Amino acid sequence: MKSIFFSLFFLSFICFSCGSSSDSAGNNYQDPAAKMHQEMHNEYTKEQALSKLDGKWLIKQVYDIEIDSTQFDGKQPLMTIDVNKEILSGNDGCNLFHGKVTVKTDTIVFGPTAGTLMACPHMELSTKIMTSFVEKELNYTLTDVLIFYKSDQQVMVLQRIE
Repeated sequence: MKSIFFSLFFLSFICFSCGSSSDSAGNNYQDPAAKMHQEMHNEYTKEQALSKLDGKWLIKQVYDIEIDSTQFDGKQPLMTIDVNKEILSGNDGCNLFHGKVTVKTDTIVFGPTAGTLMACPHMELSTKIMTSFVEKELNYTLTDVLIFYKSDQQVMVLQRIE
């Protein structure tokens, strides 16, 4: 009876040791404090990156059309993005617009947008600006300029003014 008890005890000890050795070897174990620090760092850098989108942006190009600021009477096309409030506002060189915007790590979703409907000399360009982003999800890159993409096609280039 003692030998059976001793054998079961020994077998249990070996099983317990094998199960805990993978954790102690560090195969799947991460220090909880280190993990929390890494998650906080990732969130901070994500928020930091997204906050760079905040501000006023001149619309410099739509698809392959360069926008010449001299063709607009003091109403250079621009877009203002507020990441925290998730709002967008601006003008297309003719009409004012505002709406919802949701910024993700590498995409920006333009939600419902409303605007004025005045007729202006450069309506074809104004229309092209609005149809390029309204109700769309676009990828973006941000270096010295902000560029929106749909698939591999460049949709819009913006330059920060504030």
